[in-house]
Amino acid sequence: MAHRVLIAPVMKFGRMSGSLKLGTAALAALLVSYACSSDETGDAGSASTASGVTCIDGLTAITLDPADKTFTLDGKNSPPVTFTANGTFADGSTAALDPNRLAWTVSRADDTDPGVIAAGVLTPYPYAGGIVTVTATDTCVSGATTATFILDVTIGQPNDPADWTTEPVVGEPSATIVYPSDETRFPRNLYRQLFQWYTNGFLEFRLVYEGPFSKVTVYTDGVHATCATATPAAGCWQADETPWLYIAGSNAGATATWVVDSLDESTMPPTIRRTPPIDIGFSKEDVKGAIFYWSTTSAGVRRGKLSSPDPEDYIVGKPIGTTYPDGDVVQCVACHTVSRDGKYLVAPVKSADTDSLWITEVTNAAPPNPLVKDVPETGGHGFATISPDNAHVVVSFKQDHMWMIDRATGAHIVDLPTQAFGGGTHPDWSPDNTQLVFASNTGDAPGDSSLVVIPWTGSDWGQPTELLPPLNAQSNLFPMFDHAGQWIAFANGNGGHGDTTAQLWILPGAGGTPIELALANQVTNNVVTDGQYQNSQPTWAPPGDLDWIAFNSKRPYGVVLAEGTQQIWVAAVDLDKAASGEDPSYPAFRVPFQGLEENNHRAYWTVDIFEGTGGGGQGGSGAGGSPCQSIVQEGDPCSPIEDCCEPGTLCDTLDNGENYICIAPIVN
Repeated sequence: MAHRVLIAPVMKFGRMSGSLKLGTAALAALLVSYACSSDETGDAGSASTASGVTCIDGLTAITLDPADKTFTLDGKNSPPVTFTANGTFADGSTAALDPNRLAWTVSRADDTDPGVIAAGVLTPYPYAGGIVTVTATDTCVSGATTATFILDVTIGQPNDPADWTTEPVVGEPSATIVYPSDETRFPRNLYRQLFQWYTNGFLEFRLVYEGPFSKVTVYTDGVHATCATATPAAGCWQADETPWLYIAGSNAGATATWVVDSLDESTMPPTIRRTPPIDIGFSKEDVKGAIFYWSTTSAGVRRGKLSSPDPEDYIVGKPIGTTYPDGDVVQCVACHTVSRDGKYLVAPVKSADTDSLWITEVTNAAPPNPLVKDVPETGGHGFATISPDNAHVVVSFKQDHMWMIDRATGAHIVDLPTQAFGGGTHPDWSPDNTQLVFASNTGDAPGDSSLVVIPWTGSDWGQPTELLPPLNAQSNLFPMFDHAGQWIAFANGNGGHGDTTAQLWILPGAGGTPIELALANQVTNNVVTDGQYQNSQPTWAPPGDLDWIAFNSKRPYGVVLAEGTQQIWVAAVDLDKAASGEDPSYPAFRVPFQGLEENNHRAYWTVDIFEGTGGGGQGGSGAGGSPCQSIVQEGDPCSPIEDCCEPGTLCDTLDNGENYICIAPIVN
């Protein structure tokens, strides 16, 4: 919950109005005026705070005015709102309270900034509508009210405003919304999103995003470099940080409708042609964590966050291999895993000096710090998982068994008794440190695999048992526990590389009936498809008000990217629906910090231990580790690929992608 507090400084009282009649208790309270001691004596009237705000003698209730009022914001200026506090006293009298004698707070039920309040004067957050709660207290008695802010913002200008004055006509001919899909849920702190539609011959558009606390109107010609070559012709508008905050910050925890209006100039006067609306929703809370993903384009692991404009080359082999101070040059990294607390990363690494599983420390600045670079029998591709206490690592490298090693040294400890299941692959350690789940058989993506669990006592492994036999006579692969250990996400398909049939499912952690994530699998570009997009390698986000699963998929991305390139996608998941046996998923969105030319797999989403420090993918273009051409000052033009902005700023666009400048990020 966003929460702002400012305790007013102590001020002397001025002359009282002769028309103000005070009860005995009220008058006594004013005369005392901070005379109460800070010592605790057991008397409520003597309690105080370090700031000097103390309990007012005889005060029994505080009411605030205006109460439950609605205000309008324009996204630029925030006229202050003054609240007055009235007190009711034990003798039944009432009186206005000096705002400087009270501590004031303003808060929201979501992570959007609520604004700032001091001495009863609220400066609203100008970029987002919503409901804020204003509270005043003398530390013994509190009073509260709400203020509802409705954001009404217009971005851009039409060629002729008079053309847009008639009521829209819904139905064909109109534009066609392509991306995002209806009912998609987004993190409220997503950095940017590219809205896409087929123009169907129209040239001027009005986009309207309307939720319970905002209306954002965008006039655009739909021209955007990213979708300029789309066939058929398409329009795009990119909601960068500020406009995204208008829409998502205003409706955190709620949904908004989106429509595209097209100006039909074949009639006189012009007709406004409106698409049917789609609904998009937003999380109440910021979605945290860093996403470490395997980019085959860079032959390594890149790191990014949803609120980052670009990923960074964290440890890669292309186009310039990560080079360590000892001279070792990385050539390829694959099949990585990150600890649940975000502190360690393990991955098979081929370098100039090694061909082994590396155990590394996750560092704020790339690359990670190698702790172990030589683990016997771990050459080539393989998989590993780290215990939640970071003491051990279980590895699987194409043998008839898995084995456990010491995380600190890489030394072999014990083989796991998995021979009865043909060995094992894709292990994942449960967050409560009591068991391991894996896919039976060996290799990168074997066929006919069961999901198997094996208990762990903290010192010994028990006997493995089958949790889920091959579903649909196919293969269960890439299992992963959610953050609470209550659910396991996995992929089901034929197995093998390039398995188009792979689909996402979840299963109760204790076993039971699996549930297909049908909406996440099948809904693409606002069409229900057969979902044959190699949807695989699911990973859970750190916990929040919604759950999220990242996965790789070769589905098309709107009008921009045709089917065929593996990229990282994310779908929201409502586990309350799963508990009742329903499909808990929503249609997926593409992670926006990826390059369109990247081919990406195995997103691993974990706690970002550097949250708020600039780590976790805050910098770098993902272009192979090339140095910045220059350092650009705030307000100056920049290239998002070649330049670095001065500290505290980022290279971003405020005009639909035409120009980029170094700007300070908005704190939301």
